[in-house]
Order: sequence, then structure tokens, then C-alpha cells
Amino acid sequence: MSNCSDVDEDFYTFGEAATKIMVAYAAKDAQCGSNRQITSVVPGKQRKKDVDNCVTSVAFENCSFWTQAGDPVPFACKAIEFRLK
Repeated sequence: MSNCSDVDEDFYTFGEAATKIMVAYAAKDAQCGSNRQITSVVPGKQRKKDVDNCVTSVAFENCSFWTQAGDPVPFACKAIEFRLK
């Protein structure tokens, strides 16, 4: 049984995931001079790789797209249900 891994190690808690994503969105807003707001989240554990991919995708988002698109949320984030208005 030494090959078994703790599945929880692959997940962030809801608080950890929400904090990482909100910080990424706030940093992008500061960089782009915008004021997007997260309007809904889906509570529960989130896979670390999904959250990390979302955070990375937000960081690489082009400011003109971030500020002008009706929905600038990267596809990597949409899979974990964080929405902006």
C-alpha cells in the first residue's frame, strides 16, 4: 500500500482555490486598469492543476482583451466556475 497517495493532496480547499483565483484576477485588474468582479463561485475542493492553470492563464491574458471582452475569463478558469462581470 505504499504506492497509494492521499487524494486530498491533489486538491485545494475552497478557501485556498478562491483566494488564489481572486488574487490573480485582482492582479490582472491592477495591471490592466480595470475593475472586474467575480460574481459567483462554486464551493468545494478544486484540483490544484486546474486552479494553477487558471491563475497562469489569467496572468498571460492580454490587457486589451481583459478590459474589452464581455467575458474575458480564460477557458482554464471556466472549467472551475469562477465568473466575472
